[in-house]
Formats: sequence, C-alpha cells, structure tokens
Amino acid sequence: MLFISIKKKTIGLLFAAVILCLVAVIIYTTVRVSYNENKYQSVLAMTQMFDDTHFIAYISNVEAHKEKRNIEVFDIAKGEVIRSEPSNIDIQNEVFNYLKTIKSLYTKVMPFPDKGYVIRVPFDPPMKVDQKLLLDSGIKAVDSVFIILSDKEAPIMLILDSQERPYFYTFNASVQPLLEYVKLKPETEKPQESLDDSEQENTDIPTEIETEEKLPDLPDS
Repeated sequence: MLFISIKKKTIGLLFAAVILCLVAVIIYTTVRVSYNENKYQSVLAMTQMFDDTHFIAYISNVEAHKEKRNIEVFDIAKGEVIRSEPSNIDIQNEVFNYLKTIKSLYTKVMPFPDKGYVIRVPFDPPMKVDQKLLLDSGIKAVDSVFIILSDKEAPIMLILDSQERPYFYTFNASVQPLLEYVKLKPETEKPQESLDDSEQENTDIPTEIETEEKLPDLPDS
C-alpha cells in the first residue's frame, strides 16, 4: 500500500512538472510572437505612410525585379526609375559589406521624403547572411538591397524577407562608392544657419553714409 502511495505521488509530481513546462513554453511563445508582431507592425506603420507615392509599387514588384538584374535608381519625386546600370561582382560585394555594418532596426515613424532616391542593388545569386539582426527578422539570404537616400535623413537600408515584408535598418558605411558607380549626385539643402549667417554678414556691412564722418563747421572769415 505504501509503495502504491509513493508511486502515485511520483506520478503526480511528474504530471505537475510537465504542466509547468507546457505553461512556460506557452508563455515564452506568446511573448515572442507578441514581440515579433509589434516589431513588424512598427515597420508596417511606416510603410503605410508611403501610399501617396509609387515607392511601394516599386519595391513590391518582385517578379519584375527577378528579371531585371541591373542596379536601378528610383527617383522618389518623379515616381519612376531614372537610371539603370549593369551590376558586377565588385559593386555587389561593396553593397553586401553594408550589411555587416547594420546597427539597428529602424522603427522611427517618419514622413516619406518629398524628394530623394532609392537605389536597388540585386545579388545574383542571392547571398547568405549571418548578421544577428537579420536572422532575428527571419532573413537568411538576400537577393536585393534597397538604399534609401533623402535630404533629411542618413541613408537607410531596406530588405524584404522571404514573405516580402519590409524591414528598415540603420547602418554605418559610406555609400559614396555606390553613388559614384551609378553616377548619382544627390542634392543637399543649404543649412538654414548658413543662410542666416550670410544675411547677418550683409546687415553688418556699414553703408557709405554711415562711414562718412561729419566735418566740423568752419568759422566765417
């Protein structure tokens, strides 16, 4: 009878341990799913602000991109591709190195720039990645990278996952070699401070009247 009682207690403890493990797994899964959902919703919220341009139509045209292996420059203001350059292994390696400098997921909601460019660089064949931030987003290989250039923000990298969902990243690399390759010279706005300083310099210049000294009156002879 004592053996049966001990056996029942052991089974009860094992059953309770299994239940606790299942509960822990469910909680972890729920938290993880919620995290991923919030992360995706944050980038989705930003892309929904772009619906007044042709940008989403451009990046979502996956089939067309597979047929076009050239590097393309998309003009945001015009809503069209303005330049196309043949790709090569050197420029692909240059842009692939940008992925190694990714700093963080860009989740700040911002208005889409009124003017700027998007440079699409295809990889043929697709290249595998090992960056943790990309792997955490479910991105194991990339067949295209989009570099977004504006006159208000530092360059931003856009990568689509296997389900064509957009992920935006900040990165720490100079895009000058890429700009030179596609022969692009983005316009930069003159800082307002420089304009104010210039105006101030002009107002500080004395006029001819102000520089004239008043001569003393001469006595009558």
